[in-house]
Amino acid sequence: MSNPAHAVGFRFVERLAQDLRDERLELPAFPEAVLRIQKALQSPDTSTDDVVRILSSEPALAARLLRIANSAEFRRMDQDVTDLRKAVSRMGFNMVRSVAVAFAMRQLRRKDTYSPAAQAELERAWNESLEVAAACFVIAKKFTRLNPDQALLTGLLHVLGRLYIIMRAKDAEELSATEMREVIDGWQANIGKAILESWGLPEALQSAVEHQDQYDIELEGPVTLTDVLIAAKLLIRQEQDIGRYPALRRVGVAASDRALSVMEEYAEELRGVRSSLSE
Repeated sequence: MSNPAHAVGFRFVERLAQDLRDERLELPAFPEAVLRIQKALQSPDTSTDDVVRILSSEPALAARLLRIANSAEFRRMDQDVTDLRKAVSRMGFNMVRSVAVAFAMRQLRRKDTYSPAAQAELERAWNESLEVAAACFVIAKKFTRLNPDQALLTGLLHVLGRLYIIMRAKDAEELSATEMREVIDGWQANIGKAILESWGLPEALQSAVEHQDQYDIELEGPVTLTDVLIAAKLLIRQEQDIGRYPALRRVGVAASDRALSVMEEYAEELRGVRSSLSE
């Protein structure tokens, strides 16, 4: 790396560090309605009607929630939902937040104001968030007592730190693809955790995002969202020697043949969840 390029990368990392110190971690490129939903859901006093009013200000997002509420993977009853209020009530706030975040990421992909390196990382983040979210949902649903909707949200949000870095990278277009990847690998977990904390999300979800890359972490007690997130990432990446990873043992899929069968056995459901969130 040339000295000028190294200086650009160093200045960019310095800005990220300052953002963390100042707790200045907003996502201004997210649609306004999505940010309003995140803010509203921080309050325990927020009602279904409050959420419906915000959703109604963004028809495309409201339509997406209704469609997902009636999808085979997420419908809670046999009868179709045609009313937005009923959709929010049936889906719950976790799913509303998940749909909103997926909507925001999809909108980001349509922007052409990012550098080639940032655009490539944005596409990677989008695809990985869908893959991991679907895997988290299925693992939690089939192998644990955790709430599958919260596991889905964890999978979607695990790339939030990466998205923030990509947005900030608009001011550092000189960063190469390699430099961008190095910054993301080193900073995404801490930044993602800080954003989730500012959104008032549960500590279990924050912890999962913070420790998502610590594949050898040994946890005690009941299975956690951290276990589910790490297990999902490992299964998707088809890591070798999977029996050595505590998270896979804790969720019950540590044997190599079991790990393969999980992805094959639930392949249709995994595709359905991804499709519902991405279309």
